[in-house]
Amino acid sequence: MAYVEAFLLYVAVVLFMFAVLFGGAIFLYMLVGQFKLFYSVGGITWEKEKKLLYSLIKNRLFKFLILAYFATFTFFYLNRASDCFLGDRAYPQAKAYAITADTIWFWQSMMVNISVHRGWGEYNRLLRPDDMLDTKIQKVQTFLLNRMYQYIPKDDGERDYWYYKYKQYYKAQIRYKPDSIFQPSEKIIEIMDDMQKTSYALYEKKIKDRVIDKERYLPIAQMSYYLASNEMYFTPFERISALDRLFKLMSDKELFKKSIKYNTLLNNVYKKMKNSSEIQKEFDKHPYVKGLFYAALTSILDDNIVYDTHNGKDLCSNEKMKTLVEAIEEFYAWIFRDKKSSFYRLSKREQRQVKWLYNSSLHFAYRLSRYVCKFPYRYKDDKNLPIYKNKEEFYYASVTVKDFVKFTKMEELLNEISKKER
Repeated sequence: MAYVEAFLLYVAVVLFMFAVLFGGAIFLYMLVGQFKLFYSVGGITWEKEKKLLYSLIKNRLFKFLILAYFATFTFFYLNRASDCFLGDRAYPQAKAYAITADTIWFWQSMMVNISVHRGWGEYNRLLRPDDMLDTKIQKVQTFLLNRMYQYIPKDDGERDYWYYKYKQYYKAQIRYKPDSIFQPSEKIIEIMDDMQKTSYALYEKKIKDRVIDKERYLPIAQMSYYLASNEMYFTPFERISALDRLFKLMSDKELFKKSIKYNTLLNNVYKKMKNSSEIQKEFDKHPYVKGLFYAALTSILDDNIVYDTHNGKDLCSNEKMKTLVEAIEEFYAWIFRDKKSSFYRLSKREQRQVKWLYNSSLHFAYRLSRYVCKFPYRYKDDKNLPIYKNKEEFYYASVTVKDFVKFTKMEELLNEISKKER
Protein backbone atom coordinates (compact mmCIF):
# COMPACT_ATOMS: atom_id res chain seq x y z
CA MET A 1 0.00 0.00 0.00
CA ALA A 2 2.89 2.38 0.82
CA TYR A 3 4.39 1.90 -2.65
CA VAL A 4 1.07 2.64 -4.37
CA GLU A 5 0.43 5.76 -2.29
CA ALA A 6 4.01 6.99 -2.83
CA PHE A 7 3.71 6.45 -6.61
CA LEU A 8 0.37 8.29 -6.79
CA LEU A 9 1.87 11.19 -4.83
CA TYR A 10 4.77 11.29 -7.28
CA VAL A 11 2.38 11.38 -10.25
CA ALA A 12 0.37 14.15 -8.56
CA VAL A 13 3.50 16.28 -8.00
CA VAL A 14 4.71 15.78 -11.59
CA LEU A 15 1.28 16.68 -13.01
CA PHE A 16 0.98 19.72 -10.73
CA MET A 17 4.38 21.04 -11.83
CA PHE A 18 3.41 20.34 -15.46
CA ALA A 19 0.27 22.42 -15.00
CA VAL A 20 2.26 25.27 -13.42
CA LEU A 21 5.06 25.31 -15.99
CA PHE A 22 3.15 24.66 -19.19
CA GLY A 23 0.03 26.48 -18.02
CA GLY A 24 2.20 29.51 -17.37
CA ALA A 25 3.86 29.16 -20.77
CA ILE A 26 0.47 28.94 -22.55
CA PHE A 27 -0.80 31.96 -20.62
CA LEU A 28 2.21 34.07 -21.65
CA TYR A 29 1.96 32.88 -25.26
CA MET A 30 -1.74 33.81 -25.43
CA LEU A 31 -1.10 37.14 -23.71
CA VAL A 32 1.55 38.14 -26.27
CA GLY A 33 -0.64 36.82 -29.11
CA GLN A 34 -3.67 38.80 -27.94
CA PHE A 35 -1.55 41.91 -27.77
CA LYS A 36 -0.61 41.40 -31.44
CA LEU A 37 -4.24 40.62 -32.37
CA PHE A 38 -5.41 43.80 -30.68
CA TYR A 39 -3.49 45.86 -33.24
CA SER A 40 -4.38 43.62 -36.21
CA VAL A 41 -7.17 44.25 -38.73
CA GLY A 42 -10.50 43.31 -37.16
CA GLY A 43 -9.07 43.22 -33.59
CA ILE A 44 -9.49 40.26 -31.20
CA THR A 45 -12.10 37.66 -32.11
CA TRP A 46 -12.87 34.23 -30.68
CA GLU A 47 -11.93 32.55 -33.97
CA LYS A 48 -8.53 34.25 -34.01
CA GLU A 49 -7.90 33.22 -30.38
CA LYS A 50 -8.73 29.57 -31.18
CA LYS A 51 -6.34 29.62 -34.14
CA LEU A 52 -3.66 31.12 -31.91
CA LEU A 53 -4.11 28.35 -29.32
CA TYR A 54 -4.19 25.59 -31.94
CA SER A 55 -0.99 26.94 -33.50
CA LEU A 56 0.76 26.49 -30.16
CA ILE A 57 -0.65 22.99 -29.57
CA LYS A 58 0.43 21.88 -33.07
CA ASN A 59 3.88 23.43 -32.67
CA ARG A 60 6.57 20.71 -32.86
CA LEU A 61 8.81 22.34 -30.27
CA PHE A 62 5.92 22.57 -27.80
CA LYS A 63 5.09 18.88 -28.34
CA PHE A 64 8.76 17.97 -27.93
CA LEU A 65 9.00 19.89 -24.63
CA ILE A 66 5.92 18.10 -23.26
CA LEU A 67 7.34 14.74 -24.29
CA ALA A 68 10.79 15.64 -22.84
CA TYR A 69 9.20 16.73 -19.54
CA PHE A 70 7.36 13.43 -18.98
CA ALA A 71 10.27 11.37 -20.30
CA THR A 72 12.65 13.07 -17.87
CA PHE A 73 10.50 12.43 -14.82
CA THR A 74 9.69 8.88 -15.93
CA PHE A 75 13.42 8.16 -16.24
CA PHE A 76 14.06 9.87 -12.89
CA TYR A 77 11.45 7.70 -11.17
CA LEU A 78 12.68 4.45 -12.74
CA ASN A 79 16.31 5.28 -11.93
CA ARG A 80 15.57 6.12 -8.30
CA ALA A 81 13.15 3.21 -7.90
CA SER A 82 15.69 0.69 -9.21
CA ASP A 83 18.28 2.05 -6.75
CA CYS A 84 15.88 2.05 -3.79
CA PHE A 85 14.02 -1.20 -4.39
CA LEU A 86 16.56 -3.39 -6.18
CA GLY A 87 19.78 -2.08 -4.64
CA ASP A 88 19.58 -3.82 -1.24
CA ARG A 89 18.75 -0.54 0.53
CA ALA A 90 17.24 -0.29 4.02
CA TYR A 91 13.62 0.83 4.52
CA PRO A 92 12.48 0.74 0.84
CA GLN A 93 8.97 1.96 1.77
CA ALA A 94 10.48 5.17 3.14
CA LYS A 95 12.61 5.56 0.00
CA ALA A 96 9.42 5.33 -2.11
CA TYR A 97 8.21 8.56 -0.50
CA ALA A 98 11.71 10.04 -0.78
CA ILE A 99 11.45 9.92 -4.58
CA THR A 100 8.51 12.34 -4.43
CA ALA A 101 10.22 14.49 -1.79
CA ASP A 102 13.36 14.62 -3.98
CA THR A 103 11.30 15.90 -6.91
CA ILE A 104 9.94 18.76 -4.80
CA TRP A 105 13.42 19.35 -3.36
CA PHE A 106 14.81 19.70 -6.90
CA TRP A 107 12.36 22.48 -7.81
CA GLN A 108 12.75 24.10 -4.42
CA SER A 109 16.57 24.21 -4.65
CA MET A 110 16.42 25.56 -8.19
CA MET A 111 14.04 28.40 -7.24
CA VAL A 112 16.09 29.30 -4.16
CA ASN A 113 19.23 29.63 -6.30
CA ILE A 114 17.62 31.96 -8.86
CA SER A 115 18.58 35.28 -7.31
CA VAL A 116 19.68 38.87 -7.84
CA HIS A 117 22.46 40.24 -5.64
CA ARG A 118 21.41 43.44 -3.92
CA GLY A 119 24.65 44.10 -2.01
CA TRP A 120 26.18 43.39 1.41
CA GLY A 121 25.80 39.64 0.98
CA GLU A 122 22.02 39.80 0.56
CA TYR A 123 19.97 38.51 -2.37
CA ASN A 124 16.48 38.81 -3.79
CA ARG A 125 15.49 35.19 -4.47
CA LEU A 126 12.70 33.67 -6.53
CA LEU A 127 11.97 31.50 -3.50
CA ARG A 128 13.07 32.73 -0.09
CA PRO A 129 13.12 30.31 2.84
CA ASP A 130 10.17 30.85 5.20
CA ASP A 131 8.17 33.03 2.79
CA MET A 132 4.54 32.15 1.99
CA LEU A 133 5.29 29.83 -0.97
CA ASP A 134 8.13 28.09 0.85
CA THR A 135 5.87 27.55 3.89
CA LYS A 136 3.37 25.72 1.65
CA ILE A 137 6.17 23.59 0.15
CA GLN A 138 7.47 22.79 3.63
CA LYS A 139 4.03 21.53 4.69
CA VAL A 140 4.12 19.03 1.81
CA GLN A 141 7.67 18.00 2.72
CA THR A 142 6.64 17.57 6.37
CA PHE A 143 3.77 15.33 5.26
CA LEU A 144 6.18 13.20 3.20
CA LEU A 145 8.76 13.08 6.01
CA ASN A 146 6.12 11.86 8.46
CA ARG A 147 5.18 9.12 5.99
CA MET A 148 8.87 8.15 5.74
CA TYR A 149 9.30 8.17 9.53
CA GLN A 150 6.64 5.45 9.82
CA TYR A 151 9.14 3.02 8.28
CA ILE A 152 12.41 4.25 9.85
CA PRO A 153 13.15 3.47 13.56
CA LYS A 154 13.58 6.46 15.87
CA ASP A 155 17.16 5.47 16.74
CA ASP A 156 18.28 5.34 13.07
CA GLY A 157 20.17 8.39 11.81
CA GLU A 158 18.52 8.09 8.39
CA ARG A 159 15.63 10.12 9.83
CA ASP A 160 18.01 13.00 10.47
CA TYR A 161 19.61 12.62 7.04
CA TRP A 162 16.25 13.17 5.30
CA TYR A 163 15.31 15.93 7.73
CA TYR A 164 18.51 17.78 6.82
CA LYS A 165 17.97 17.32 3.10
CA TYR A 166 14.36 18.53 2.99
CA LYS A 167 14.37 21.08 5.83
CA GLN A 168 17.89 22.43 6.26
CA TYR A 169 19.95 21.85 3.10
CA TYR A 170 18.84 24.90 1.16
CA LYS A 171 19.27 27.16 4.20
CA ALA A 172 22.83 25.91 4.69
CA GLN A 173 23.56 26.11 0.97
CA ILE A 174 22.68 29.82 0.64
CA ARG A 175 23.80 30.63 4.23
CA TYR A 176 20.31 31.93 4.89
CA LYS A 177 19.72 34.61 7.49
CA PRO A 178 16.04 35.16 8.39
CA ASP A 179 16.64 38.89 8.89
CA SER A 180 18.96 41.62 7.65
CA ILE A 181 22.65 41.03 8.39
CA PHE A 182 22.52 44.32 10.31
CA GLN A 183 19.51 43.31 12.44
CA PRO A 184 19.75 39.58 13.22
CA SER A 185 17.08 38.17 15.55
CA GLU A 186 16.51 35.10 17.69
CA LYS A 187 15.29 33.19 14.59
CA ILE A 188 18.84 32.52 13.43
CA ILE A 189 19.70 31.01 16.83
CA GLU A 190 16.78 28.60 16.39
CA ILE A 191 18.09 27.58 12.94
CA MET A 192 21.63 27.05 14.26
CA ASP A 193 20.46 25.07 17.29
CA ASP A 194 18.42 22.88 14.95
CA MET A 195 21.45 22.29 12.69
CA GLN A 196 23.66 21.43 15.65
CA LYS A 197 21.06 18.92 16.86
CA THR A 198 20.96 17.30 13.39
CA SER A 199 24.79 17.22 13.19
CA TYR A 200 25.12 15.39 16.52
CA ALA A 201 22.38 12.92 15.55
CA LEU A 202 24.06 12.14 12.20
CA TYR A 203 27.39 11.58 13.92
CA GLU A 204 26.19 9.55 16.91
CA LYS A 205 23.31 7.40 15.64
CA LYS A 206 23.66 4.15 13.77
CA ILE A 207 22.49 4.17 10.15
CA LYS A 208 21.40 0.89 8.64
CA ASP A 209 21.38 2.03 5.01
CA ARG A 210 24.90 1.46 3.67
CA VAL A 211 24.81 4.37 1.17
CA ILE A 212 23.51 6.97 3.63
CA ASP A 213 25.89 5.65 6.29
CA LYS A 214 28.85 6.56 4.02
CA GLU A 215 27.36 9.97 3.19
CA ARG A 216 26.46 11.00 6.75
CA TYR A 217 29.51 13.31 7.13
CA LEU A 218 28.69 15.45 4.08
CA PRO A 219 25.61 17.09 5.67
CA ILE A 220 27.66 17.74 8.82
CA ALA A 221 30.29 19.51 6.69
CA GLN A 222 27.67 21.70 4.98
CA MET A 223 25.94 22.61 8.24
CA SER A 224 29.26 23.24 9.98
CA TYR A 225 30.15 25.99 7.50
CA TYR A 226 26.78 27.65 8.07
CA LEU A 227 27.37 27.50 11.83
CA ALA A 228 30.96 28.75 11.56
CA SER A 229 29.82 31.70 9.41
CA ASN A 230 27.12 32.72 11.90
CA GLU A 231 28.64 31.65 15.22
CA MET A 232 28.62 35.19 16.61
CA TYR A 233 24.80 35.21 16.49
CA PHE A 234 24.63 32.73 19.39
CA THR A 235 24.75 35.83 21.58
CA PRO A 236 21.44 37.52 22.54
CA PHE A 237 20.41 40.15 20.00
CA GLU A 238 22.17 43.51 20.28
CA ARG A 239 22.93 46.14 17.65
CA ILE A 240 26.70 45.79 17.80
CA SER A 241 29.29 44.75 15.21
CA ALA A 242 29.85 41.10 14.32
CA LEU A 243 33.35 41.24 15.85
CA ASP A 244 32.03 42.65 19.12
CA ARG A 245 29.35 39.96 19.18
CA LEU A 246 32.07 37.32 18.70
CA PHE A 247 34.14 38.73 21.57
CA LYS A 248 31.02 38.88 23.74
CA LEU A 249 30.36 35.22 22.93
CA MET A 250 33.93 34.27 23.84
CA SER A 251 33.72 36.22 27.09
CA ASP A 252 30.72 34.17 28.26
CA LYS A 253 31.68 30.62 29.27
CA GLU A 254 28.07 29.50 29.38
CA LEU A 255 27.30 30.78 25.86
CA PHE A 256 30.55 29.48 24.38
CA LYS A 257 29.85 25.89 25.52
CA LYS A 258 27.99 25.32 22.25
CA SER A 259 31.10 26.17 20.22
CA ILE A 260 33.37 24.01 22.40
CA LYS A 261 31.04 21.03 22.04
CA TYR A 262 30.70 21.51 18.27
CA ASN A 263 34.48 21.87 17.93
CA THR A 264 34.82 18.41 19.51
CA LEU A 265 32.36 17.00 16.95
CA LEU A 266 34.25 18.52 13.99
CA ASN A 267 37.59 17.27 15.36
CA ASN A 268 36.13 13.76 15.55
CA VAL A 269 34.85 13.98 11.96
CA TYR A 270 38.27 15.29 10.88
CA LYS A 271 40.04 12.34 12.54
CA LYS A 272 37.63 9.90 10.90
CA MET A 273 38.24 11.51 7.52
CA LYS A 274 42.02 11.19 7.96
CA ASN A 275 41.85 7.57 9.10
CA SER A 276 39.21 6.24 6.70
CA SER A 277 39.83 5.95 2.96
CA GLU A 278 36.07 5.40 2.42
CA ILE A 279 35.17 8.72 4.07
CA GLN A 280 37.95 10.46 2.13
CA LYS A 281 36.50 9.07 -1.11
CA GLU A 282 33.06 10.42 -0.20
CA PHE A 283 34.50 13.89 0.39
CA ASP A 284 36.51 13.68 -2.84
CA LYS A 285 33.28 12.90 -4.71
CA HIS A 286 32.02 16.25 -3.42
CA PRO A 287 35.14 18.48 -3.45
CA TYR A 288 33.24 21.73 -2.81
CA VAL A 289 31.82 20.23 0.40
CA LYS A 290 35.35 19.19 1.35
CA GLY A 291 36.44 22.83 0.99
CA LEU A 292 33.50 23.93 3.18
CA PHE A 293 34.49 21.40 5.85
CA TYR A 294 38.12 22.57 6.01
CA ALA A 295 36.95 26.20 6.20
CA ALA A 296 34.45 25.43 8.99
CA LEU A 297 36.89 23.27 10.97
CA THR A 298 39.64 25.91 10.90
CA SER A 299 37.23 28.76 11.71
CA ILE A 300 35.74 27.07 14.77
CA LEU A 301 39.18 25.83 15.89
CA ASP A 302 40.47 29.40 15.63
CA ASP A 303 37.63 30.73 17.78
CA ASN A 304 38.24 28.01 20.39
CA ILE A 305 41.97 28.82 20.51
CA VAL A 306 41.24 32.54 20.95
CA TYR A 307 38.76 31.65 23.72
CA ASP A 308 41.33 29.41 25.47
CA THR A 309 44.04 32.09 25.22
CA HIS A 310 41.67 34.75 26.57
CA ASN A 311 41.06 32.49 29.56
CA GLY A 312 44.76 32.01 30.31
CA LYS A 313 45.63 28.78 28.47
CA ASP A 314 49.08 28.64 26.91
CA LEU A 315 48.86 29.37 23.20
CA CYS A 316 51.67 27.29 21.72
CA SER A 317 51.13 24.10 23.74
CA ASN A 318 47.39 24.01 22.96
CA GLU A 319 46.56 20.76 21.12
CA LYS A 320 43.92 22.65 19.13
CA MET A 321 46.69 24.82 17.67
CA LYS A 322 48.49 21.74 16.35
CA THR A 323 45.26 20.46 14.80
CA LEU A 324 44.61 23.87 13.23
CA VAL A 325 48.06 24.04 11.60
CA GLU A 326 47.77 20.45 10.38
CA ALA A 327 44.29 21.06 8.87
CA ILE A 328 45.33 24.27 7.12
CA GLU A 329 48.44 22.66 5.64
CA GLU A 330 46.29 19.79 4.34
CA PHE A 331 43.80 22.31 2.93
CA TYR A 332 46.70 24.14 1.30
CA ALA A 333 48.26 21.00 -0.19
CA TRP A 334 44.89 19.83 -1.56
CA ILE A 335 44.53 23.12 -3.48
CA PHE A 336 48.07 24.18 -4.42
CA ARG A 337 50.39 21.15 -4.25
CA ASP A 338 48.52 18.08 -5.47
CA LYS A 339 47.61 18.78 -9.10
CA LYS A 340 45.68 15.51 -9.30
CA SER A 341 43.46 16.23 -6.28
CA SER A 342 39.66 16.39 -6.43
CA PHE A 343 39.96 20.20 -6.20
CA TYR A 344 40.78 20.27 -9.93
CA ARG A 345 37.46 18.60 -10.76
CA LEU A 346 35.66 21.74 -9.64
CA SER A 347 34.57 24.38 -12.13
CA LYS A 348 36.74 27.51 -12.42
CA ARG A 349 34.12 29.47 -10.48
CA GLU A 350 34.04 26.89 -7.67
CA GLN A 351 37.86 26.78 -7.59
CA ARG A 352 37.91 30.55 -7.00
CA GLN A 353 35.37 30.15 -4.21
CA VAL A 354 37.35 27.37 -2.52
CA LYS A 355 40.57 29.41 -2.76
CA TRP A 356 38.69 32.26 -1.10
CA LEU A 357 37.66 29.81 1.64
CA TYR A 358 41.31 28.85 2.06
CA ASN A 359 42.45 32.47 2.36
CA SER A 360 39.69 33.18 4.86
CA SER A 361 40.85 30.18 6.93
CA LEU A 362 44.16 31.92 7.76
CA HIS A 363 42.67 33.35 10.95
CA PHE A 364 44.30 35.06 13.90
CA ALA A 365 45.32 31.86 15.73
CA TYR A 366 47.01 30.44 12.63
CA ARG A 367 48.93 33.68 12.14
CA LEU A 368 50.06 33.43 15.77
CA SER A 369 51.23 29.85 15.21
CA ARG A 370 53.68 31.24 12.62
CA TYR A 371 54.71 34.49 14.24
CA VAL A 372 54.68 33.66 17.98
CA CYS A 373 54.92 29.85 18.23
CA LYS A 374 57.27 29.48 15.25
CA PHE A 375 55.62 26.24 14.15
CA PRO A 376 57.71 24.74 11.32
CA TYR A 377 56.39 25.15 7.80
CA ARG A 378 55.73 21.99 5.83
CA TYR A 379 55.67 24.03 2.59
CA LYS A 380 57.64 27.18 3.41
CA ASP A 381 58.62 27.81 -0.21
CA ASP A 382 55.16 28.93 -1.29
CA LYS A 383 53.72 32.46 -1.32
CA ASN A 384 50.24 31.14 -0.39
CA LEU A 385 51.34 30.53 3.20
CA PRO A 386 51.86 33.59 5.44
CA ILE A 387 55.41 34.36 6.58
CA TYR A 388 55.97 37.30 8.96
CA LYS A 389 59.44 38.82 9.27
CA ASN A 390 58.47 41.31 11.98
CA LYS A 391 55.66 42.69 14.13
CA GLU A 392 54.67 45.29 11.51
CA GLU A 393 54.07 42.59 8.89
CA PHE A 394 52.06 40.57 11.41
CA TYR A 395 49.83 43.54 12.27
CA TYR A 396 49.46 44.51 8.62
CA ALA A 397 48.12 41.04 7.75
CA SER A 398 44.56 41.85 8.85
CA VAL A 399 42.60 44.90 10.03
CA THR A 400 41.26 42.91 13.00
CA VAL A 401 44.62 41.68 14.33
CA LYS A 402 44.92 44.50 16.90
CA ASP A 403 41.42 43.76 18.23
CA PHE A 404 42.29 40.09 18.72
CA VAL A 405 45.64 40.94 20.32
CA LYS A 406 43.86 43.16 22.84
CA PHE A 407 41.17 40.54 23.54
CA THR A 408 43.71 37.74 24.10
CA LYS A 409 45.91 40.02 26.26
CA MET A 410 49.00 39.33 24.16
CA GLU A 411 50.39 42.87 23.83
CA GLU A 412 53.29 42.23 26.22
CA LEU A 413 54.30 38.96 24.53
CA LEU A 414 54.26 40.56 21.07
CA ASN A 415 56.26 43.55 22.33
CA GLU A 416 58.89 41.19 23.74
CA ILE A 417 59.14 39.36 20.40
CA SER A 418 59.40 42.72 18.63
CA LYS A 419 62.33 43.78 20.85
CA LYS A 420 64.18 40.56 20.00
CA GLU A 421 63.67 41.23 16.28
CA ARG A 422 65.56 44.49 16.62
